[in-house]
Amino acid sequence: MKILSLALMLVISTASAQAHGPYRMGHWNGGYYRGGCGGCWIAPAVIGGVIGYELTRPTTVYVEPQPVIVQQPPTVVQAPPVGYHWQEMIDPQTGITKVVAVPN
Repeated sequence: MKILSLALMLVISTASAQAHGPYRMGHWNGGYYRGGCGGCWIAPAVIGGVIGYELTRPTTVYVEPQPVIVQQPPTVVQAPPVGYHWQEMIDPQTGITKVVAVPN
C-alpha cells in the first residue's frame, strides 16, 4: 500500500513539471526568450522527495536491554557447637558425603 501511495504521489507531483519547451510556456521575441518556467520542477521534486522519505522511513526503534547483574550469595561458615568438631561422613544408603558435627 505504501508503494502504491508513493507512486501515486510522485505521478501527481511531477505532472506539472513536464518540459514543453519555450514555445508553450513563453514566447520568443527577436532571439530573446521571455517568460516561461525555468525552475518549475524544483517544488514537485522536493515535495515528492519528502513524501517518499516519510513513506519509506524505518519505523522500528531499537531499545537496548538493561544489563542483568547476578550476585552470588555470601558463603556462611558456621562454627561447630562447643565440644564438637566438623567431620565429613559418607551416608551408607545414598553414598552422599555430608559434613556433620562429631563430639570431641
